[in-house]
Amino acid sequence: MSDAETTPIETKGLKPFLRFLIPSVIGIILFLAPFPTDDGVTILFGIYSSWMQETFGFILLDIVVWVTIIAAIGSAYALVVKPDWQEKHPVLYAICDTSIGWFVFRVIGAAIGVMVLYNVGPEVFRLDDTGIAMFNDVGIGFAIVLFPACFLMPLLTEFGAMEFFGTFVAPAFRSLFKLPGRSAVDATASFISSSNIGVLVTGQQYRRGFYTGREAVTVATNFSVVSLPFALVIADVSKIGHMFFPWYLTAIVVCIACAVITPRIPPISSIAHTYKDGIDNSHSHDASEDKSLLSRCMDSALISAAKAPNPRKLARDGSLMFMEQLFGVLGPMMALATLSAIVAFHSPLGEIITTPIAWALSLFDVAEAPRVAIGFLFGYMDQFIPAVIAGDLASEPMRFILAGLSLSQLIYMSETGLVMMRVGLPITVFQLFQVFVIRTLVSIPVLVGAAIILF
Repeated sequence: MSDAETTPIETKGLKPFLRFLIPSVIGIILFLAPFPTDDGVTILFGIYSSWMQETFGFILLDIVVWVTIIAAIGSAYALVVKPDWQEKHPVLYAICDTSIGWFVFRVIGAAIGVMVLYNVGPEVFRLDDTGIAMFNDVGIGFAIVLFPACFLMPLLTEFGAMEFFGTFVAPAFRSLFKLPGRSAVDATASFISSSNIGVLVTGQQYRRGFYTGREAVTVATNFSVVSLPFALVIADVSKIGHMFFPWYLTAIVVCIACAVITPRIPPISSIAHTYKDGIDNSHSHDASEDKSLLSRCMDSALISAAKAPNPRKLARDGSLMFMEQLFGVLGPMMALATLSAIVAFHSPLGEIITTPIAWALSLFDVAEAPRVAIGFLFGYMDQFIPAVIAGDLASEPMRFILAGLSLSQLIYMSETGLVMMRVGLPITVFQLFQVFVIRTLVSIPVLVGAAIILF
């Protein structure tokens, strides 16, 4: 039995309280607190992201491309040589470990990156709406957010904030969404800061035994919504920025409706309601039930803070997570996003695939039905595609609907979908597509109804 298991947990006095309060408040300020700027309301991460792009924009594309190149070369070496790095060199293992399938996408992503950076190869890979857009808007944005997220995320997840708020809202979340209360903080982090942060939090909580497989998938596929700052970008690209607040409010209503429905039907309801490796830590921070609600919130938070890892372990775990996600996800993300954009915008295959949807839309006299249909379906591959299509449409109600889908479809294989697979959530690509279809079917009536009211 370890020392941690035999040492009594001290939750009385000023020191345990400050151990909970200080990191949690800092985490809330970093991830959740809104800040007014000249361009509207955002969070510190949004301000940080803008500063990074303005200050280091001249070199960020080079860094992102070279990350994909190093990842491709390193994984090729690991697959051929099979070095024993897992214990001896964990950072190299995190960078290079991959399967054949992931390796192929790493290579494709690196090849497209070289074309974009050095302006070589077929032009279709480096157009403003294909490779250039994906590397500059998606790739750089992902890399910028990932670094501080991996190191600062424990301020929210390890020192009691999730337990405090989770205990408070547990009855409502369990009743509405079939989720434990701690997922409320997870959901809020996704809504306000970043969808990828939300997925990373969920994956971490699943691996540590705080969520079952079904709960983790429910959280990831329903609450990992694009961040508030990024929602502003989608609204501007879709040319509905002047209607941001009613549009964003509609998207929230859609996401709540999806979160109520999807956990109760397959494929999510069929996912095993069991903990990873059979380790259940979901009640390890629970407080006594015979106290008031506020007392139980505080007791749970203090227990969690007392069990929090030391700074050295947090830094080590953050470093490994950063390396694993950056080198493991970036190349495949760029490959899928760029190839999807090429098929959607520069290939007849996009219209062929979406012909049934276009036919159904034409029955309702939807203008430019073939192009709108592409936006309906190709959101599964990349969230920018519906927004880009929306920006080209003359119909403002249809721009509103497509922009709403860009937010509410949520399963984007070029980004959040890849991260969900990479963090080890127990869901397949086909199941993710099923969830995408369900979310789309739930979203459309709500968005259409809102468009009728507003326009």
